[in-house]
Parts: sequence; structure tokens; C-alpha cells
Amino acid sequence: MKRSILTLLLGLAPAIAMATTLPARMPGLWQSTTTVIGPDGKPLPQASNVVTVSCVDAVTDAKFFTSNESACNNLAISDVGGRFAIDGTCLEQGRKLTIHETLVYSGPQAVTLDAVINSGGGPLHVSSRLQWEGACPAGMVPGDEGNMVDRAFSKADNINDADNR
Repeated sequence: MKRSILTLLLGLAPAIAMATTLPARMPGLWQSTTTVIGPDGKPLPQASNVVTVSCVDAVTDAKFFTSNESACNNLAISDVGGRFAIDGTCLEQGRKLTIHETLVYSGPQAVTLDAVINSGGGPLHVSSRLQWEGACPAGMVPGDEGNMVDRAFSKADNINDADNR
């Protein structure tokens, strides 16, 4: 469940109302630290301070927040005083859910993400801190997501893979 929530949040939206575009992040390696809080107000098992990494370039940057081939539609992006909101409806494993995501950019090298996902079983609250770490390591290509294990990249997924569309 933790993986599907993170994938959903970092890969949203086919029919986005693009009146507002998201600021560009610095290309390279991004580290995300994420916590998912359940409807009971407690972190989900193994979903507290989960650290992952992603390789971002100009083409994949927006896909991590607004993938145009995912299970979401009717998403709208708005900018209110530098706080970017993404709101809409998604279908995850046959269940309809709504999402309200807020992104705050502290320049091109740091972003915070806060989201509320409602699927009928109570809201899930997701918080992530995303930080630019430098160049992507050798063997990692734009769109790759995974973990660093003993300073080596361990791939879990790529935002461009067919199952993320």
C-alpha cells in the first residue's frame, strides 16, 4: 500500500487543467523523505520517514507530480501565492479516490509536498520533503526511482515504465 500511495502521488494525471505550470526543479538526484498518516492519526506500518531517491531531468520533472498517463483525471493545478495545489479524482485498484496535494517550492533544489487522499476508508495524510542531492549516480537514468544502499542505487521503478501509465 505504501508503494502505491507514493507512486500515485509522484505520478498523477492525464487530463490536467494546465492554466498553471509547476516550477522546474534542478535536474539530478532528488531524495524524498515521506510519512503516511492513516485515518487513525498514526503513521502506517513502515511508512514513517521512508527515504527514496529519483533521477529527474527536464522531461521527467513534471511527470513525477503530473504524469499524463496515470489513473487520474480531471486534475487541476493552481498557484496561490507560490503554493501549488493539485486537486482531482483518481482510480487506484478499482477504487475511486480524491486527492488534494500542495507543493511548496523553496527554490529549484527543495520542495515540500503535503497531500490528503480520500478513498472512503478515511483520509490518508502524506508529507514529503524533497531535496536535490547533486548529479544522478552512474547507471541511474532520468525517471528512475529507488533507494541508495551502501552508496549504490537500487532501482525499484521508473516513472516512464508502462505500468505507471
